[in-house]
Amino acid sequence: MARSVIDVRVSRRVLWIGGDAYPLNQIARARQVVWWPPKRSRLIIRFVRKLLGLLIIAGVLNALVPGMLTRPGSAYLPDALLLGFFCYYLYRLVTQLRYKPLYKLVIETSSSSNTAVVSYQAWQVQDLIQRIMEAIDDPLAEFTIQVENVHIGDQINQYGDHNTGKTVYS
Repeated sequence: MARSVIDVRVSRRVLWIGGDAYPLNQIARARQVVWWPPKRSRLIIRFVRKLLGLLIIAGVLNALVPGMLTRPGSAYLPDALLLGFFCYYLYRLVTQLRYKPLYKLVIETSSSSNTAVVSYQAWQVQDLIQRIMEAIDDPLAEFTIQVENVHIGDQINQYGDHNTGKTVYS
């Protein structure tokens, strides 16, 4: 997940989020959506299951070719593969245990809803929602804020005949 700082501002009754513009009179609702990472207990149980699978595979390999995994001398391919899978599963477990919840600012217009900002800070998204709603009520309201935005992956837009398809962010 890449991070970047974007400008969020309201100027002349238009909400600008980065390069996207939303006329304030077109906004039907702004809301916060929370993405929770997977539960830690489920991640650990899944890791243990994978380890048990690796042990079963090692047992089957040892039964098919006796002594394959216990021969002295240089490292063998099955040993390296099992160690490689173990390291990969351990890496995935550690990275998934470090996930934090993400808070998304979703702007809903009369035609669609768009995730405008994604942040690790709940207060930041709530503050933006409050400011946007105040700007909708007050025609003279203007503000500018810089927000650290988290890019969470590819975006696929498919509306009608003229869809943009898959847009990959790097």
